[in-house]
Amino acid sequence: MNKRFTSSLAPAALALVATVVTAFGPKASYAATLPVPTVEYSADRTIETDKGTFTGKIYAARDKQRSETNFGGMQSVMIIRNDKQIGYMLMPAQHMYRELDVASARQQAGGQPQDVVDITEVGTETIEGQSTTKYKVIMKDGSAGGFMWITKDGIAVKLDAISKENGKKTRFTMTLSNLQIGTVDPSVFEVPAGYSAMPSFGGMMGGHGGVKLPGFGR
Repeated sequence: MNKRFTSSLAPAALALVATVVTAFGPKASYAATLPVPTVEYSADRTIETDKGTFTGKIYAARDKQRSETNFGGMQSVMIIRNDKQIGYMLMPAQHMYRELDVASARQQAGGQPQDVVDITEVGTETIEGQSTTKYKVIMKDGSAGGFMWITKDGIAVKLDAISKENGKKTRFTMTLSNLQIGTVDPSVFEVPAGYSAMPSFGGMMGGHGGVKLPGFGR
């Protein structure tokens, strides 16, 4: 992700945001984990923080995920391909990309395992025209917590949470709108034609010849 974007959210906040978009698979038990998407879909996404508003889109298919973020006239794109165990960070303005292994890509996106959160089902609500189940989600270390609203297909259409870092509390929300359920064009999960790979530099090498960027996903 764009450093300007990641630096605007605390690591705990990024962890909860990343939980909202996961490559779909068998639906998990409500008692232990959040449901995951069981259908392909795309949607517009808006994230609001005290640093500003970030807009973009998300796309999801089996073992594939794409997240686009716009802020201050800049765009960053993250593609995660679990089927290939690699990820791509695209820089559209430069027509360049970095290749990462899946673990690095998840770290770039702020991903965290679900065993670090407590999850409780609390009720049902309609969000953006979608019937949802509302969940309370609390990081076990107390660094963040809030609510998620998830559809019957496992799509999280809203997140409203507060993170704590260095004694300061920050509220952030994420909302999906214009949700479209159906087959997603496979090309959105590929590096576009005409993009060049970023050069690799010695100790900065990540898996698959990619680059691990210091300061991201921390």
